[in-house]
Amino acid sequence: MKSILERLPLILTVFLFQTTLLRAQEMPRLQTTEIQSTILNQKRPVLIYTPSMYDERTLVSFDVIYVFDAQNRELFDLAHSAIGFSDFNRKCIVVGVVSPSYEEQEYYRNHDMLPAPINVKPEEYMVKNATSENFWRYVTDELIPYIEKNYRTSPRRIAIGHSLSASFVLDKMIHYPNVFDAALCISPNLAYDQFRLANDFTKLNFEEMVEPKLIYISQADELTTMDASWNEGYQKVKSFLARTENKGKYAIPVQEFPNNDHWNTYLAALPAGLRKLSAFLTENPLLPKGDKREVTFRVTVPEKADDAFITGNQETLGMWAPEKVKLNRVSEYMRELRVFVYYPLEFKITRGTWESEAITDQSNYQGENIFISDTSKYIIPIKVKEWFDK
Repeated sequence: MKSILERLPLILTVFLFQTTLLRAQEMPRLQTTEIQSTILNQKRPVLIYTPSMYDERTLVSFDVIYVFDAQNRELFDLAHSAIGFSDFNRKCIVVGVVSPSYEEQEYYRNHDMLPAPINVKPEEYMVKNATSENFWRYVTDELIPYIEKNYRTSPRRIAIGHSLSASFVLDKMIHYPNVFDAALCISPNLAYDQFRLANDFTKLNFEEMVEPKLIYISQADELTTMDASWNEGYQKVKSFLARTENKGKYAIPVQEFPNNDHWNTYLAALPAGLRKLSAFLTENPLLPKGDKREVTFRVTVPEKADDAFITGNQETLGMWAPEKVKLNRVSEYMRELRVFVYYPLEFKITRGTWESEAITDQSNYQGENIFISDTSKYIIPIKVKEWFDK
């Protein structure tokens, strides 16, 4: 057996290699900030998770998932962690929407989640002075603009809610369907205000929606352990979906988890909902639209002999045929292509086959597409680090 001194060069080599990898692969970052809401007259904390390599992938835009009820930190942490273990082949920004208590204002989480009653007397309602309409304005007019101004976001927004925040999210998917593209509604209360939410849901006009939407609804053992009205509200929605054959652009999967209670169902329903979400996003990619723009792709390759092809989401990028669009050789290591495109751009670099896909400074080792929604980009520089087949 070699002594420690004899093995020292190898130990140092391994240590330096691992240290280099750690520097090259940035950890995901979690930030806490505050927004001074003029709408709510409150300072609102916000949790913001950015994925690994966010800083390095300077061209790439990311889908945004808004997790409501994030004052229950475990709901937010499980959401951004579960993405890495789901079928998602995409990185996301995850925003924790916090609903704290403001004792001096007698303002609490349920004031955010519940609308003012219309079917029951205010004194018989679940909360006094419910103000979810103001909270919704805070989300749409202050929170979302803040995120989209300060982070590289794609046009796609997703909402996740549990319990009353699931009711809130579902209500907004019904009445304001153009804000979120998809929502995971885990154990929503459909019975409040004399089944107001359940009744609104049964009035959905599926023919009006022109863009694909996903509404995932789950229930746990509340159907047997809660007040009978909880199950009654759910059955209204479930039977409506069962008798409605044509749901237009909507995908509305419903799942039940009778072996989970109202709280721990999040562990079971969230991964199940993320699987449905992943399939939905794969089947409904964001389509290029708007004005045509001229851009130049400049791809640096690792070896002089390397060819480079681009394949992506529109005709000028080959419509996902990896052998169709070859970049021009302009120097020993530079390949270039000038074309007209529509945004958003979604593409990959290869050497002409899927087996020879590139790992670049704007992509990763999981085969994620490069997605760019910033229409100010006229030069798209990409550096190939290595090829999958080399």
